[in-house]
Amino acid sequence: MLAATLAEIGERGIAGTTIEAVAARAGVSKVTIYRRWPDKIALVLAALESLPELPVPDTGNLVDDLRQIRHDLLAVFARSSLADVLPALMAERRRSEHGEAIRRYVEGRSRAYAVVVERAFARGELRTSMAPDLVALLLASPLAMSVMNRDEPLTEAEWTQVVQTVLRGLDGAATEEEDRR
Repeated sequence: MLAATLAEIGERGIAGTTIEAVAARAGVSKVTIYRRWPDKIALVLAALESLPELPVPDTGNLVDDLRQIRHDLLAVFARSSLADVLPALMAERRRSEHGEAIRRYVEGRSRAYAVVVERAFARGELRTSMAPDLVALLLASPLAMSVMNRDEPLTEAEWTQVVQTVLRGLDGAATEEEDRR
């Protein structure tokens, strides 16, 4: 049922997917689906949860870790409908009783960023007063937005330029903070 759901949302998007179509594709009855999931969004979330999580690289260098995350994320997008579904899922978050579950899903899928940023702080590679979760968000957002808003995601060269610019800004903020002390 989850594979059928992924196929349906890949072809039709969330709005165009119906429980009837998923049931037909999976060869089960609608009742079988409704026994496990109360509605379409709960089913979609379960299907998306079945996709593999991004591995958390540990190269010993933040920029290399971020490059690997980009590579792994684009590989997931290439073999699944996730890039097409995320914008609709985010829109659904605001108008659905599943908003909290959608938020948790997106946060969970962004975990690799948080882990590599925390490691960079621990190694002394990042020095800023900004909270690690905000740094992770700052680094993850450009790639996510490029996937949702452009025909092609950021190239590796563009991605590296963005990351280096953000990191230089964070280093500058750390220096300014030390100067104020």
